[in-house]
Amino acid sequence: MRYMLGLLWVAFIAYALFMAPGNSPGNDPIFKELLTLQSKEPWLLTVFSWLGIFPAVYACILLRKSVTASKGQRIPAWPFVLFSFGLGAFALLPYFALVAPSRIGIHEPVPTVKQSKRGVPRLASHKLTHLILLLLTLGSALYALTEGNPDRFVDAFYQSSFVHIMTIDFAVLTLLSMYAIFRDARANGRTTSWAWAGLLPLAGPLLYLLTERK
Repeated sequence: MRYMLGLLWVAFIAYALFMAPGNSPGNDPIFKELLTLQSKEPWLLTVFSWLGIFPAVYACILLRKSVTASKGQRIPAWPFVLFSFGLGAFALLPYFALVAPSRIGIHEPVPTVKQSKRGVPRLASHKLTHLILLLLTLGSALYALTEGNPDRFVDAFYQSSFVHIMTIDFAVLTLLSMYAIFRDARANGRTTSWAWAGLLPLAGPLLYLLTERK
């Protein structure tokens, strides 16, 4: 799996640089409208906003533990999560490719050192954080479904290289969340069938976090 993620990362970069169709960001009015949040197409605005919510979801999954004694995992997650707010899957794929998955069994959670959580771990583990992210996700989805025109989004997908890459990035983040949930569930003694929740973009991982027992 690690090698597959590494190859996917390289392929994604090559595709984005050399093969993505549509206007480049420098000559793309759609990109400029999204960057200034002036796009009149709700679906474009929604997917663009979801790419801001997704890194926060990954932050909740990866950074909510204060101390995790996991063998072979000495690479900190926070730099990758931080860069994912601007680079999305381009920043997260190398983390999951570099860090070996825990070999602890489903019913053998990784031993943790109990400490009072502060700062980012406390915010990332708080149920209110997860609930706010879920409400933002559902609210923007409702906005897109009721006001948006999917045909315009499809046209932008082929006309704008940014929208093209943005959409693929969102798809990759969705599929990658299945792997992130699987790893987290196995390390924390939860059933790995929760990984299927990752197929429900954003809402699935957030429901996984909301149902976690402290």
